[in-house]
Amino acid sequence: MAESPAIRVLAVDPHPIVQVGLRAVLESAADVELVGVYEDGLSCLRACAEKQPDLVILEVNLPGMSGLEVCKAVKRDHPQTEILILTSDDRDETVFEAIRAGATGYILKDITPDNLVRAIHSIMRGQTMVHPRIARRVLDRLSLMAQAPEGGRLYGDGLTEREIEILVEVAKGATNKEIARKLFISESTVKSRLRNIFRKISVRDRAEAAAYAIRKGYMR
Repeated sequence: MAESPAIRVLAVDPHPIVQVGLRAVLESAADVELVGVYEDGLSCLRACAEKQPDLVILEVNLPGMSGLEVCKAVKRDHPQTEILILTSDDRDETVFEAIRAGATGYILKDITPDNLVRAIHSIMRGQTMVHPRIARRVLDRLSLMAQAPEGGRLYGDGLTEREIEILVEVAKGATNKEIARKLFISESTVKSRLRNIFRKISVRDRAEAAAYAIRKGYMR
């Protein structure tokens, strides 16, 4: 019976000491082939196009492009490539942004080498991996979202998922009619939601709302 091919892994982290550690762990791991270690997002994207890795280990805090921007770009151009976030950033908003960007796993840098390798294998088996320290918080947040009548809250400003979608469309310059058509809701619903959005984020008009969306990072 033929052996399964090794998992082709590409790693991205700006810190030399972490790069050295990742090389040591991954080069000694069974069934893993390290195809490169890079320090920034642009290098990662070029390498993904050239090497077609099965999985990218990605730090969210990178020079130039953020790790979340890199994650979105990789999943857009190489949807078959899995993304495992490896970072020290355990903030809820970063975790959810990474998941929204397409990451399959989110683990912290206090993980042991053996558990890092286990996480890689688990993700390639189709599982989702979340570091134990933040897993409980993620589950609690998802539970609240499921119970909320309008889709739950992901951000400190109290906007629901649907309200964020509408806010982003406003920032793009879409009219109420265009928003309604794109999101499959009525124009009256768009108007009602916009009133709630303006109230929640304390703005008076669409221009201020668009500026808010850009400032808060909703526009990617």
